[in-house]
Amino acid sequence: MKNLITTTLLLLLMAATVLAQTARVQIIHNSPDPTVDVYVNGVNTFDDFTFRSATGFLTLPAGIPLTIAIAPASSTSAAEAIFNADVTFDNGKTYVVTASGIVSNPVTPFTLIVDPNARETAAGGMGMVDLSVLHGAPDAPAVDVAVRTVGNIVNNLSYGEFTTPYLSVATGDYFLDVKPAGSSTILATYRANLTGAGGQAIKILASGLLGGSPAFGLYAVFADGTVSALPLSPVARVQLIHNSADPNA
Repeated sequence: MKNLITTTLLLLLMAATVLAQTARVQIIHNSPDPTVDVYVNGVNTFDDFTFRSATGFLTLPAGIPLTIAIAPASSTSAAEAIFNADVTFDNGKTYVVTASGIVSNPVTPFTLIVDPNARETAAGGMGMVDLSVLHGAPDAPAVDVAVRTVGNIVNNLSYGEFTTPYLSVATGDYFLDVKPAGSSTILATYRANLTGAGGQAIKILASGLLGGSPAFGLYAVFADGTVSALPLSPVARVQLIHNSADPNA
């Protein structure tokens, strides 16, 4: 009996230790598909989760497998899932899990992109902003992203890839040029006003479809789950010529 009690206590302690393990996890819906229900171990945890929406960072169990099931909106159980995956988070780590791809597309199928080195805050304090860029546009080629007047901050980023480590920049107002990888041709320019984002870590998503609907765009996902579209900022090509007779003009 004593051995049985000892064994039972040890098992309870082991179970308590496992349950005490947690990870911080943010979930983003960036798949250009309809609204979905997200089940975790059979429980409808995120009901009617819409495209381009996100959770804040959640405290979830670590060290044990979690079954993630994605089902159409208004589903009644995980048995209706169109996608299933088992994930195990490591204790004490921070993750961003992004739903991406297109259901039933053999080239870019629906999947979960997991960043196991995510951040909730900027490492450099209130004067800095930490950025990670995720290429989540299924039909878009590999891209470079440049900060106007500064140069490339992202090189040859293909669909499904994200930048790591985070890029730390000073708070400010930035213009981001998106180009085909290795090209100087600007596909589009977006404005990222980070003047009020000091101390934050932000995931920048390339989202949508170049050749269809929903249309391509860049979106900023904040740690509290706020998702904001970066506005397009068209630019012009300008040449300056000094043709004044006044040498000091």
